[in-house]
Amino acid sequence: MTIAFKTLQIQTIILLAFLFATRPCWASCTVSTTNGLAYYTFNVSGVTPTAFDPTAYTIGQTIYKGSGTVSVSNYKSTGPTNPTINCTESTWTWTVASLLPAVNGIFPSSVAGLGLKISSTSGTWPLSLPASSTFSAVYNITVELIKTGDITAGGVLSNILGEYRIQPSNQLVAQVTWANPVLIKPSVPTCTVSTPNITVPLLNPSTTTFRGVGSTFGIRPFQIGLVCTGGSTGTSTNTYITFTDLNQPGNTSTALSLASATGTATGLGLQILNNGTPIGYGPDSNAPGNTNQWKVTNIAQGVSSYVIPLSVRYIQTGSTVTPGTVTGRATFTMSYQ
Repeated sequence: MTIAFKTLQIQTIILLAFLFATRPCWASCTVSTTNGLAYYTFNVSGVTPTAFDPTAYTIGQTIYKGSGTVSVSNYKSTGPTNPTINCTESTWTWTVASLLPAVNGIFPSSVAGLGLKISSTSGTWPLSLPASSTFSAVYNITVELIKTGDITAGGVLSNILGEYRIQPSNQLVAQVTWANPVLIKPSVPTCTVSTPNITVPLLNPSTTTFRGVGSTFGIRPFQIGLVCTGGSTGTSTNTYITFTDLNQPGNTSTALSLASATGTATGLGLQILNNGTPIGYGPDSNAPGNTNQWKVTNIAQGVSSYVIPLSVRYIQTGSTVTPGTVTGRATFTMSYQ
């Protein structure tokens, strides 16, 4: 997506105390892997939730329940069928859990409002298992997706699902990951940008217009348009945006840098304003919580279009302003959460 301003364009393009004491005699364990890792890697496959209406479920209800196959991917077999764990001590236990703490047996997921409940023949995660427990090369788990809050956007379950650790040393001996990304598809409104290319002509001030660093001039309005469709009755989606300085992608200030070229003005930058307040710039990413990402609005089902009103102005950034052309470029990235 591109916005040009005048000459200007924005493209979507405790203090640590060291105490010396006798260390407890904890179990130290080794595993046999094909890739040199000190832990086994297990992949989960077969979890395929379908699209759903989030308003059809109350908090605590199960949206999806299915079976997943867990299989080891890096076991170096030396005879036994199942992966082996060799420990220096005979008294130890396993813990099996997600990386985030569970509340009433439900782990939070990467999708807001959606929790995970994992169980197997050994019980429901988090588990504490004795040392005599079998460590199988292939086994099944039951995965439940449970509504824990408002679900206003889809997402993906990927990467690490959980871990096996030896206690009390907390040594990692196995990591459980999703074999493939699991798509979460709530029936909520979706939006696209209807103004991917925007040109904003700037005013042509004299260098004497600027009275010192931080002085501003020449507000010019522009807008970004969204077209929205779909969603079940009563649903909505939260819309966020991040602007990125295309000339200096690492810029997180509120001043958009100018493109370097022969004849470019110096001592000036540009500011994009949201309701009169300069916005900051951040990485070109739609990840929730991205630097200087801000919420635009909540778009309810049935709203077909939305306009984001913005403006741009000059700001003096140097002690001296020299005449020349002013060209600023940035990208903007929408995120639906």
